Amino acid sequence: MATSSPSSARSSTRRLPRIGVLDSVLDSINSAATTFWMQREPRERRILAGGGVILLLVILYLALWEPAFEGQRRIEKALPQMRTQLAEMETLGQEARGLSAIAAAPVPRGADLQQALNTSLTNHGLKATRMAMSGESVQVQLDKAPFGAVAEWLQEVRQAQRMKVIDASIKYVGATALVNVTATLQGPAAASR
Repeated sequence: MATSSPSSARSSTRRLPRIGVLDSVLDSINSAATTFWMQREPRERRILAGGGVILLLVILYLALWEPAFEGQRRIEKALPQMRTQLAEMETLGQEARGLSAIAAAPVPRGADLQQALNTSLTNHGLKATRMAMSGESVQVQLDKAPFGAVAEWLQEVRQAQRMKVIDASIKYVGATALVNVTATLQGPAAASR
């Protein structure tokens, strides 16, 4: 059994196996580049080296710096819109949680509904001129009512009693923000039929 010397074992472990065609192409390019470089004067070598450095900097800028900078600019431009969307989603999430709590509460019907609507009107400083029940719908008439209070009341009725406005007539009276309102509200049971 033949033994190999330690120097030959070290040289075989240092060198990677070469690929035939690729190795010869790389060797020819390397020798051509070395020959070209050695034929240049020192001044030409400095100019070529400076040009190579500038070329390398341009390539690094175009390949790394500019795409990262453009990506950052795009993100900065889109960030306000994303924040707005996040705020909208959080608001909708809160509303959904509130609606699920309301959905669990029983919906008043008949005389209980009429009493709940009257209580709600009173809480908003309003008084119904006329309130007529017809199955699952209620027609409410308000005269010379502040528009802001009417809007808040309708919002509360939508949330608390789960009623929706199916018909409304709002007429400006002439005084500051006073309106005559005739609204038909419908409960959730009638809407699902």
